[in-house]
Amino acid sequence: MTEQQIIVTHNLTQNDLAKINERGITPEDIETHVSYLKKGTKYVELVESCRLDNGITKVSKDSEKELIRLQNEKARQGQFTKFVPASGAASRMFKKLEEFMSSDTDYDESGDFVKTFFQKLDSFAFYADLKKNVERDGESIKDILNKREHKKLLRYLLTEKGMNYSSLPKALIKFHTYQAINKNSFEEQIAEAVHYIKDKDNIVRLHFTIPEELESEFNKEKMKVVKEYFQKGVELKIGFSFQKKSTDTVALDKDGELFRVDDEILFRPGGHGALIENLNDLDTDYVYIKNIDNVQREEQIEPVIRFKKITGGLLLKLQKQIFDYLSKLDAEGNDKLLDEIENFVKHELEMKINLNERLTTEERKNHFFNLLNRPIRVCGVVINEGHPGGGPFWVKNKNGEVTRQIIESDQVDKNDPKQKEIFESSTHFNPVDLVCGLKNYKGDKFDLTKYVDHSAVFISNKSKDGKELRALELPGLWNGAMSDWITIFVEVPEETFTPVKEVNDLLLDYHQ
Repeated sequence: MTEQQIIVTHNLTQNDLAKINERGITPEDIETHVSYLKKGTKYVELVESCRLDNGITKVSKDSEKELIRLQNEKARQGQFTKFVPASGAASRMFKKLEEFMSSDTDYDESGDFVKTFFQKLDSFAFYADLKKNVERDGESIKDILNKREHKKLLRYLLTEKGMNYSSLPKALIKFHTYQAINKNSFEEQIAEAVHYIKDKDNIVRLHFTIPEELESEFNKEKMKVVKEYFQKGVELKIGFSFQKKSTDTVALDKDGELFRVDDEILFRPGGHGALIENLNDLDTDYVYIKNIDNVQREEQIEPVIRFKKITGGLLLKLQKQIFDYLSKLDAEGNDKLLDEIENFVKHELEMKINLNERLTTEERKNHFFNLLNRPIRVCGVVINEGHPGGGPFWVKNKNGEVTRQIIESDQVDKNDPKQKEIFESSTHFNPVDLVCGLKNYKGDKFDLTKYVDHSAVFISNKSKDGKELRALELPGLWNGAMSDWITIFVEVPEETFTPVKEVNDLLLDYHQ
């Protein structure tokens, strides 16, 4: 144990140790968190951005039909589940409206964003609910706006006085209007999944990670949508789970000590990377992963369905060959087979490998077995149109190997001109459009926690009750948490990516 670790351990009170134990965390975990926080973000070493024919595949029209057939076959067998992280609050979505509501600024000086929101208010799918909340108090939206009481109306929308939208997760926010029906993004994720993972018995399997304190609200939504689809002859099997307390992290104050509130250690959620634990708990062969706010209107989802099947089919095709090679490696390992595998790895999986020519046949066999016997993911990427977020890159790891990774801006040292240039040269963007294979060639589940780069943490400066703190987020779910997976990037059409980061995004054509 290092000197710093001893100091941390000795600073823990009996109450601290009890709280830590309640969460399923150990003092050693706290020491690790503090070590990461003091070292700061470990920046990746970018080699180059992935591009078409150099790390990114564009599926040919000729092969689409066969890939769709493969996916349809497995889907009919009930081997797919859709996994949607849905616990994130919508606070960022309404941030500009909240800032206006709590400011001294009047409406005339509020800026284009706020004015656009109010001018197009009746175009939002949540307008009908807002109207009911206002009328419940004997008021009307028209009268409130005529009196120029815009902030009063926002209190009905954003606070506990009315709909409390600032505190709800995005999953429960109404996104789309269909004649007299308004649907939230939870419902839209389900509507989409029915089209590509329904099995031969009309069963659709989905799993959402949700805030524990809102479980009853989600159960109400679940009961409603299960009943709706049952009447259509479809059985929805919807599972919920919470981010585990054991994945919470600590923070440091400005003096480098554990951040405390009322003398108790502050624990913060570890970010979406913590959900690798939830994913690991699923008993399923294949999982589609998608962000909760990336949904399309039902009349516009044909490209989404088609490319979900194409990416799923590509995963199945590659995995079948991988499993075949692994089975053969169990039985033999001659040079002819190993040469064939090396060719597959270089040209079909497009891995950059540089084997020592002095390796024996047995050493080559072990190398390829370990290289292929891992979880696999196919990640859809879209052409970069300037969206904030990560993208596909070739990255050098601590062993000197160059692998494909999804890298976020915060993982890159912007003070290094070369690294900054590589990051900004990226031609494609990560929309979080993944399909994953979670079992090995023997049909056993991989332990996904063994394929995480635990050092790929995010460090950020935050505040709590007006006090500065240094926060720790675990390696992102599709970043460091899947660092050691077999990764394939596939270009998908831009129309499959329609996120809602701010509320006014719902006014864009594809959401109206």
